[in-house]
Amino acid sequence: MAVRQDIRRKGQKGFTLLEFLIAVMVLSVGLLGMASLTGAMINFNRTAYNSTKAVTLAEEKMEELRNLNYQSLTSLSSSYDSDSIFTRTWTLTADDPDDNMTTIEVTVTWSWKGSSKSLSLKSIVGR
Repeated sequence: MAVRQDIRRKGQKGFTLLEFLIAVMVLSVGLLGMASLTGAMINFNRTAYNSTKAVTLAEEKMEELRNLNYQSLTSLSSSYDSDSIFTRTWTLTADDPDDNMTTIEVTVTWSWKGSSKSLSLKSIVGR
């Protein structure tokens, strides 16, 4: 009788239940890893977008202020504006670091996931 069972086993084709369960487990672990990786990639992508947007806002305001003539620049005062989650402030300091020079500082701040982020650009404009 033992000989008959060996013959039947050799002729069978397909997967056993154990092989199927192992394959499902390996597939599940791989899919869960991909799902967590996708979430992390979305988070990193949004962080990079916010940083790029902050740099763009700061550069735009800096160029706008640097393109003013010196008399117009010295008559301006510090101010701010907002764009969605971003707040942009600029400060003009006359006669700094020397006479007939003005220091311009543009700062962009934003909040992301409960923490405050900021970026600053400084430039000195002379007569």
